[in-house]
Amino acid sequence: MSAPTRQPGREGAIEALIDAARELFAERGPSAVSLRDVARRAGVNHGLIHHYIGSRDDLLRLVFSASMDHARAEVEGAPDSTAGVGALRRLGAGSDEYTRLLAWALLEGRDPAEFHGRSSALDAIVAANDDDSRDLRVALAMAMVQTLGWKLFGPYVLAAAGFDAKDAAGVRTDVDVLVDGLVSAAAAAGKRARS
Repeated sequence: MSAPTRQPGREGAIEALIDAARELFAERGPSAVSLRDVARRAGVNHGLIHHYIGSRDDLLRLVFSASMDHARAEVEGAPDSTAGVGALRRLGAGSDEYTRLLAWALLEGRDPAEFHGRSSALDAIVAANDDDSRDLRVALAMAMVQTLGWKLFGPYVLAAAGFDAKDAAGVRTDVDVLVDGLVSAAAAAGKRARS
């Protein structure tokens, strides 16, 4: 499979730097990655990072922003909250880079407000339901905790609950069904309240 074609110039360099930073930050944590490491991985001159992006924190913000934009694009058009949550799960199923990057940043004591604002993907789910209720947002927050947490702690939780590794897929499905029920119930309560 060939590498994706990038636009030449500024846009292509920024895209390459964001991709390289996402990979490296997820592998080692943001504090353990130099901008030279990012430039080397991206195949971009180190000086262009400062010229096009700025500091490592600016680059971290761009990495999270690109991830949030991608997540929002995945959930837009979902017919309901459960389908939106399912789209987010599928998005994260192939890679744990975002979860690892977020965990590294939080474990390093970073304030999430520095690099990650309100989730535009969750806002898209709320907008699709025409429901900005506290109940729906709490249910979506729980779905996010479940999805991110499973990526980090799934093997531990399985063992702690007495399950074998062979039970992983079935238990994960059961957990998804429970959380989807919570999200559906919150969305239905919001609809009843608006009627």
